[in-house]
Amino acid sequence: MKLLSWNVRGLNSASKHRMLKNVIQQEKPTIVFLQETKSNSTILEKILRKIWVGCSSVTVDASGASGGLAIIWNPQLLTLQDFHASHFFIQATFHLTGTDIHSHLSNVYFPQQLNQKLALLDTLTILNSNRQFPLWIGGGDFNFIRALEEKSGDREKLEGDSIGFRNYIQNNHLMDIHTSNGVYTWSNKCSGSQRIASRLDRFLISDNAIHLGGDFHASIVPQGGPDHWPIMLQWARPCTKSNRPFRFEAFWFTNPNFKTVVKEAWKAFIPSEGTKMFQFQQKLKSIKQVLKNWNHTQFGNIFEQRKKLEQQMCTLQQKIIMEGRTEDRAHQEQILWTKI
Repeated sequence: MKLLSWNVRGLNSASKHRMLKNVIQQEKPTIVFLQETKSNSTILEKILRKIWVGCSSVTVDASGASGGLAIIWNPQLLTLQDFHASHFFIQATFHLTGTDIHSHLSNVYFPQQLNQKLALLDTLTILNSNRQFPLWIGGGDFNFIRALEEKSGDREKLEGDSIGFRNYIQNNHLMDIHTSNGVYTWSNKCSGSQRIASRLDRFLISDNAIHLGGDFHASIVPQGGPDHWPIMLQWARPCTKSNRPFRFEAFWFTNPNFKTVVKEAWKAFIPSEGTKMFQFQQKLKSIKQVLKNWNHTQFGNIFEQRKKLEQQMCTLQQKIIMEGRTEDRAHQEQILWTKI
């Protein structure tokens, strides 16, 4: 199971749609938490269906030009129900298909004001003290730091809300899953002495999760774009492998030879004796293999080139996560975005 969380800082532009779609295609999450969509539910649900075909979603409207939340998930792998929501969170229960795992999850976006932050912590405490299932997974933009090690630049001191946040984690028996490939999940995208970075985004899990088996692993996804990086939580559980299903690609129509390839493949294959339906299935199976081979020959190099560019972007973003942003790295990032 893979859970992706990202403060996207608005999801109303084609470039943001492409960024999110790229991350979903690359990481293949089971669930996605989005914060600050800055969109209303009607528009947002249409956008999400285009970005992730076949997904299910639940959304919260933005308030003016700020806020907005969404949870999107793969309905073939899990079901979500019993939703509770406000301007700052969406909470639900989920069932992992094919298992006896039931859990609660929360997508959160904490406000800036101290009194609102503490009130939201109290709300989440009440909700989860009465939860039906033992396991709880929370993720999103908490807008807190727990320790000075979670901030670089600006005034490196703890505010009063940090104490309240640490108490919340301790009193609710939660585990703070640290990202393995870096600390900071937000940056002001400046370099040198002007750079400010903090660990604002995280995953919290109820400590009874250790009794369910498997390993929980969190990481920062090296993806350019907004000032927040996406974060990923992976719950490694035993699973069985399956063959990759055949998928028809719409871009095949851009090749002028595509229809000819299909026609020739259809005519060339003569199925063995059997019912009409059996013969029809055999012809489809034959065409599927022809198209797989043709796709690899015609488009394989294009995919490899894009994969290399995405890997370069991943490496660059990892350097920015660990070492900070410089003018040269910002320039490299801009060039790579024009090529991907």
